[in-house]
Amino acid sequence: MKNARWLLITLCFLFAMSGLVSGVLAQPLQRALVLPPDHLMATISVGATPATMLPTPTATTPPILAQDTFQRRDQALWGRASDGQSWESDANVQAQSFFIARSQGVIMHAKGTFNAILGPISSNVEVTATGSVSHFGAGQVNFGVVVRWTDSKNWYKALINGTQFVVLKRVKGVTTQLSAQPFTAQGNTLYTLRLQAIGGVFLAKVWPSAMMEPVGWMVNVTDTSLTTGQGGVRVLVQNDVIVHLAAFSESLARSQV
Repeated sequence: MKNARWLLITLCFLFAMSGLVSGVLAQPLQRALVLPPDHLMATISVGATPATMLPTPTATTPPILAQDTFQRRDQALWGRASDGQSWESDANVQAQSFFIARSQGVIMHAKGTFNAILGPISSNVEVTATGSVSHFGAGQVNFGVVVRWTDSKNWYKALINGTQFVVLKRVKGVTTQLSAQPFTAQGNTLYTLRLQAIGGVFLAKVWPSAMMEPVGWMVNVTDTSLTTGQGGVRVLVQNDVIVHLAAFSESLARSQV
C-alpha cells in the first residue's frame, strides 16, 4: 500500500510538471511554426510590388509622314525623296532651277516664288527644314516652310528674309501676315525652321542649325482658315540667289504648348 501511494504521488507530480512546461513553451512554439525566420521577414516590405508587375516605360516618336535627306546622286529635279515619295509642284517640274548636287537640294537660276511639296494631305503636322540662302536682300528673297498647302493660293508659311522671322497665311490668293519679329539671318549659313499646326493653333521657331534648338516656340498664333493640306518648302528668289536644302521632314504633330 505504501509503494502504491508513492507511485500515485510521483505520477501526479510528473503530470503537473508536464502541464507547466507545455504552458510556458506553447506560444514560442506556435510563433516558430507560423512566422518565417527573421532574415526572411527583413526582405518583405509592406506594399512592395513584384518587378514583373511594374509597367515598362516606352518612348513614343511621332509618325513620320515625309522625309528627305537628299543623299542621292546628282541630278536635275529633286525626284524621289529618301523615303520613297516623289517631290511635287515646281521641285519635279522646273528642271532648269531644281537640282540635286553634293547631297543637297538646290534651287538656282530662278526668279520668283517656287514650291517644293512632299507627303500626304494632313491636318495636324509639324514640318522641319534645314537650309541656307546665298544672300538675302530688301525683302526680295526668303526661305520658308509651309503646312496645309493646297496650291499656290492657299497655305501657311514660316519664313526668314534676312531681317525678320515671319508667319503668313494665303487664302484664295490673299496673303495676310500673322506674326513678324526681328531675326537676323546671314547668307550661306544653315538655319532650321519648324512650323507646327494643331487645329487652329500655329507654333513656329527658327535657329542657326549649328546651335541648340530653342526650348520654347517663338511664334504662337491662331487661325482657322485652312484645315488640311500638304507640307513642304516655299522660297522667293532672284536670279543670282542659290538656295541649298540639307534636310526636310514632316511628322504628325505632338503638342508642346
